[in-house]
Amino acid sequence: MMNAILSRAMILSCVALVSMFAARSAQAQNCSTLQVQVDSAKDEVSSVLNSGSSLVSEMRQEQHLPASGSIGPISVVRDRPVCSKIATQFDHELPPGASLVVLKIGPLFYAREPDQKRATGIITDSTYKVLLRLGASVPSGN
Repeated sequence: MMNAILSRAMILSCVALVSMFAARSAQAQNCSTLQVQVDSAKDEVSSVLNSGSSLVSEMRQEQHLPASGSIGPISVVRDRPVCSKIATQFDHELPPGASLVVLKIGPLFYAREPDQKRATGIITDSTYKVLLRLGASVPSGN
């Protein structure tokens, strides 16, 4: 009897924990379409994707993308569920109500960190798997 009570309590605890995490991922994230933010994000992701970095080259190869040049057209994502799903892929929670720029570049997504303090953005594939994390600039001399 005692084991049944403990098992039931453990199940309820697990359900509560799963519900808590599901609530985070179910929170709708706003897509930012402010032109200045979009233009800045486009410049940033274009610079990264055309940088010649060995990590970018490897990602392009793994994703069967051209070794250099344009990957495809860049469009602004306005679909809130897509922005919400991509927002959960950052390595930290975004503040409630924060808006982020999400761009679709060929088969990839680029999501720009809203506050730009902890990171600058992430590049994911079409299944929202993070391919690259872009970090905040480190001041020279550190």
